Amino acid sequence: MFDLILSNALLKGRRVDVAVQGSRFAAVEPAGTLAQAGTRERLDCSHFLLRPPFYNTHTHQAMTLLRGIDDDCALMDWLTREIWPREARLTPNTVYAGTRLAILEGLKSGCVAFNDMYFHQPAVIRAATEMGVRARIGLMYMDQVSDHIENDATLALRDALPPTIGLSIAPHALYTTSPELLRRVAAQAESLGLPLHIHAAETTAETAIAKERFGFDSPLAYLDFCGILRPGTILAHCCHATEADLALIAERGCFVAHCPQSNQKLASGVFPWAKAAAAGVRITIGTDGAASNNGLSMIAEAKAAALSAKLGAGAPDALRFADLDRAVTEEAAAALGFPNAGRIVPGADADFILVDLETPVFAGGGDPDANFIYAADSSCVDTVACAGRLLMRGHQVPGEADILAAARTASATLLTP
Repeated sequence: MFDLILSNALLKGRRVDVAVQGSRFAAVEPAGTLAQAGTRERLDCSHFLLRPPFYNTHTHQAMTLLRGIDDDCALMDWLTREIWPREARLTPNTVYAGTRLAILEGLKSGCVAFNDMYFHQPAVIRAATEMGVRARIGLMYMDQVSDHIENDATLALRDALPPTIGLSIAPHALYTTSPELLRRVAAQAESLGLPLHIHAAETTAETAIAKERFGFDSPLAYLDFCGILRPGTILAHCCHATEADLALIAERGCFVAHCPQSNQKLASGVFPWAKAAAAGVRITIGTDGAASNNGLSMIAEAKAAALSAKLGAGAPDALRFADLDRAVTEEAAAALGFPNAGRIVPGADADFILVDLETPVFAGGGDPDANFIYAADSSCVDTVACAGRLLMRGHQVPGEADILAAARTASATLLTP
């Protein structure tokens, strides 16, 4: 007896029946094969494209509450003048409300996982656990002391976390952390067996700081000196990574979380995807926070990544769809510590989305999977599942009205002068 059978779904150009047992895919067979199989629930997927979901590898979830603040501002001015003063008002309740809003927005566009670097982390864990998504939550480090950073309380929860939630060591950036702090957290990551997550080479100002303050030609060379570039480290942005930096990133076994829309909106720079791929860098995609994007749609982010790569390299084949698709699914899942997710095969974690093929963007020809990323939007995502649990059905997530109301109230506390 299976828990769920998806009947006659379109998967990579062929019609299949897919069985789910517990949190795993139990079978993927030609359509009709499981027509008589016993199951607790059966979904007719004749009008659906079946895909792995998205995995967002860099974000600050609760920044949904700060969306649209000073949209036309450079990064450092934006942080110091608009964002950090408002973040000083954060509470666990506001972070919980903002994170739930971000998870809801992610689910609407088919995303089931996020890599978070933000404050009041136990509240983030609570939101992710309650809503059933995967997450990696950062123990955050900055030079300035903040009552909002709850690293000890977060680490104390480690042994009780469900398998869908992991932790990382997340120093913010080289411009907010001293060399001593970076070396200390690198040693902590080693001792605790946790991966690292940091902003890196995002802007030209960061490159200047690396040279003038620390005496290194690039932010990445400096971070490597401090022990941050380790296997599994997620480096967010890397717009200004040189060819030497890219070779170093690949050699160290790090991942890059490319955030094209945030980079474009803040005029931070263009990540050199083609050069990074040629160097052997493992590339994934993140949205960054909603205050600098301003959306959290991984559909839009994936398309932006493709366009950015093609334009940056001056070549339409600089990023092929198959590589883009892998970057937002199985490669991203592996980067977040879920190597069994991101694929629809027997034995893999049962994460999936159902995309409505009865919408205008699928009425013509072409590859439906490519059309989903290049032409569709979140209105096409009908159903979302994570670890075998249906989190959205018929475009609806349980408790949506309450999530929206709580987020509006929380946002008002941060935006009121």
